[in-house]
Amino acid sequence: MKIKKLLAMTLAGVMTLSLAACGNGKTDSGSNTADTNKADTPAASSTTVSDAPADGEISDRDKAVNGESLVIWTLADDLKQFAQRYTDQTGVDIQVEVIAPADYPTKLTSALGAKSKEVDVIVGEPQMLLNFFEAGFFSDLSALDADAKEQIVDYVYEAGKDENGVLRALSYQVTPGAIIYRRDLAKEIFGTDDPDKMSAKFKDFDTILKTAEEVKDAGYRIFSDSGNLRWYANAGSAWVEDGVLQVSDAKLGYMDAAVKLYEDELVAFAPEWSAAWYASMAGELPLNAGWSDLAEVSGEDMTQVFSYSLPSWGALIVRDNAKDNKGKFGICSGPCSYFGGGTFIGVSEYSEHKDTAADFVRFCTLNQDTAQWWLETSNGDVVSNKAVLEANKDFENESFGNQKTYEFYTKEAQNIDYSIVTKYDDTIGQFWGSSIEAIQKGDMTREEAIEDFYMQVEMTFPEITVNR
Repeated sequence: MKIKKLLAMTLAGVMTLSLAACGNGKTDSGSNTADTNKADTPAASSTTVSDAPADGEISDRDKAVNGESLVIWTLADDLKQFAQRYTDQTGVDIQVEVIAPADYPTKLTSALGAKSKEVDVIVGEPQMLLNFFEAGFFSDLSALDADAKEQIVDYVYEAGKDENGVLRALSYQVTPGAIIYRRDLAKEIFGTDDPDKMSAKFKDFDTILKTAEEVKDAGYRIFSDSGNLRWYANAGSAWVEDGVLQVSDAKLGYMDAAVKLYEDELVAFAPEWSAAWYASMAGELPLNAGWSDLAEVSGEDMTQVFSYSLPSWGALIVRDNAKDNKGKFGICSGPCSYFGGGTFIGVSEYSEHKDTAADFVRFCTLNQDTAQWWLETSNGDVVSNKAVLEANKDFENESFGNQKTYEFYTKEAQNIDYSIVTKYDDTIGQFWGSSIEAIQKGDMTREEAIEDFYMQVEMTFPEITVNR
């Protein structure tokens, strides 16, 4: 199939766009900005979160911020809104510079490697944090540790600590993942759209392949493309333990499932971020649309995509592109609980305004009023504050069949095992994705691709032991 060669060239990158940490626990059940659709957030009056400031932070703030200003470097527009709210409450002038994710690590490393004092508040996504911490860029936030441990979802709290357990960053959001499926197609194919029963259809890689066959027999495709499985690439265990590379049977099962989904044409060949991917959320698409302009594809068989594996921010993308399918989606668990992305905020080690910068971090992450405001303003972002999540757990989301989505994502976040995350994950995940791509393209056999993977790890990380 001609389209396969085009898609295979992009697969490795698609499969490792962001950090994914799968936990063994299972539940039964860039950041996102606001749009005009208010279906995914409860009205402000529906919660019981207190309007009172936590821990006396407002009364203590005047001394910290008097006459000061802040410079923020960030990856997304979210912090512009947080900064404006902080300015309105404190009078502190804030300059926010949004930097493209591809350029951010280089710019931050260049500036802070030279101990520049030009920036006060810095950010990182999870896959960047460990290396940033090791470089000494993020200041000690131990003064916030006790409150963070009590108020913030566990994996977010753990992700913000360096290898010595010192808190250096916090996030205002959680990004747990899920399978987002079509309820109407589920009823047609399986006779039910119940999230618990759909979770059983995605409980492991072998079951996913069986489900994919059933979906194809009904005229549909289980995923937009095989890259949907990338979120489960570590298959619930660390890539590196005690300095030794871990290629478990489950990781090999992930490889085999990704290859079979591709070779047996069990997916729609519509990669993430392509025009066909967005269009698939609203209805039919040509099987071989790929990256092409949909208007140029003719004479092809049509299909519909049954499900997508995406972090919580991906649910907002599905919602906003569903058109007439809005309300026809549900959310269920996959093979393991995972997360992807998320903006973590910290203070530059070289800032001359550390107290005010730390106060801004507290304001964004440990203030319940701010968390409730962001949940509503973002129109669906899942906040990291446990009390606010609890206050909104019974909200029924119209865009997802009136499912209690905040309750679902809270449970998924609780099952994420952050202890299996290492600083090697992003690069090793890319190597693993490249090996899968090579098999799919027919450039290597399974054995050759695995051997090539071992060689890449050995050359890149000589400190890691590779046992063949």
